[in-house]
Amino acid sequence: MKELVSLSPFLILLYTLGFTRIRAHTATFGTMLITQMIAFFVMKTSFKTILLSSMEGLITAIVPIIWVIFAAVFTYFISVETGAMDEIKSFLIRLCPDLNIQAVLIAFCFGGFLEAVAGFGTAVAIPTAMLISIGFEPVLAAVICLVANSVPVAFGALGIPVIILANVTGLDQNTLTHHVAVQLAVFALLVPLGIVFLADKDKRPGFSACLEVLSIGAVFSVIQLAVAFTAGPELVAIAASIGSLIFYVVLRRLKHPGSENFISVKIIMAVIPFSILLLLVLVTRLIPICFLNESPFLIQIHLNGHAVKIDWLTTPGTLLFLSALTGGFIQGITLNQIRILIWKTAQKIKWTCITIISILILAKVMGASGMISLIAVMIASFSGAFFPLIAPLLGAMGTFVTGSDTSSNILLGELQKQTAVSTGYDPSWITASNTAGATAGKMISPQSISVAAATVGIESRQNEIFRKTFLYCLIYVAVLGLLIYFGAFLM
Repeated sequence: MKELVSLSPFLILLYTLGFTRIRAHTATFGTMLITQMIAFFVMKTSFKTILLSSMEGLITAIVPIIWVIFAAVFTYFISVETGAMDEIKSFLIRLCPDLNIQAVLIAFCFGGFLEAVAGFGTAVAIPTAMLISIGFEPVLAAVICLVANSVPVAFGALGIPVIILANVTGLDQNTLTHHVAVQLAVFALLVPLGIVFLADKDKRPGFSACLEVLSIGAVFSVIQLAVAFTAGPELVAIAASIGSLIFYVVLRRLKHPGSENFISVKIIMAVIPFSILLLLVLVTRLIPICFLNESPFLIQIHLNGHAVKIDWLTTPGTLLFLSALTGGFIQGITLNQIRILIWKTAQKIKWTCITIISILILAKVMGASGMISLIAVMIASFSGAFFPLIAPLLGAMGTFVTGSDTSSNILLGELQKQTAVSTGYDPSWITASNTAGATAGKMISPQSISVAAATVGIESRQNEIFRKTFLYCLIYVAVLGLLIYFGAFLM
């Protein structure tokens, strides 16, 4: 009986977010309250434990999650205000005359870059509009961008999904980063190739185009692995997306020596904020600066028998915000514009903040009350030795419901870990598969589809977009499940 009651928060979220018109922040806030009541009345958890767990969830939600979302959206608004985003768009369109390859550069590389530094729908909305502007049919443009918005999601918003997965599970962040990068390595090759076949009207793209996009995917994959194993999760998606773009620029120059010189002062100025971000992340992650790990730069709050650490100065949100400000001033933005954009950013993410806080509190209360443990035992007894096959599917379902890889990790990370322990598999490998699987669910998430459709005015065709994207999601999850299953025996 308690197992079914423990499962009810997930079922309520699945129903309200997937099958009703209730807005995400309302659904998650209501489910959070129900979860707290279940913990108190059914699980007999003390009021003090529920209160402390809720406080821990609130603090973790604010820093690093909400702070990095705020900084990411603020950075995007500055790029639009200064004209930097338009310059980046023009650069990409000039880069190659082949529409199929342009689709990869815009949806996968540029979309991956937007996911890495902004997220919040920008990685789907902007590339979709760009593809339509160069001749793609609206539904096809949306499907291409939804499929492309998969692999980069795992390390989006400066690696926040993996960082939060480590926080909620207590597993080593570097180990999780390595595993996620390995699990997604093959998909960095397959997704660009899939985009080319989607983009080509006859579904028979030329050998040369396939070879070029495979090379783009290979570079993306290699950089993703290299950065994951050397610098942590923050720079993975940024380095992979920028690196694959730079590689293609060099490739074009080598293949066409007399072609236009794509690198100009304007494009260099446009990417200044991101260059500063790269420098700050490298300095704070690769160079040991001892005083940054001491008070007042590291705040520790003791709750529920352990310390909640807040490294407010070196957290991704702070680095991104400082980069945006510095770069914006270099590009000529004024203090008054900064003030307006800060307010605009706050208004943009206000409902998302409620959603994130509610989900984190819900997850912390479920963990502290024993609900997660009960569900893990139930899943372990049902799936047995085949649990690695369905672990990525759970992650995909989490993103389908919540619209976010980060939220999927908050909801299901501890569940994946405990089920892995119960079934005898390496908890880090299985837990990492939640993030990898969540990248598949992002393709068909109602929130992502709504963003793509609303951007180009085809809201009435959302079902059509879902149907065309679903097959790619299914193949993605199936291949990933097999990879996780066989990889589990090597851990």
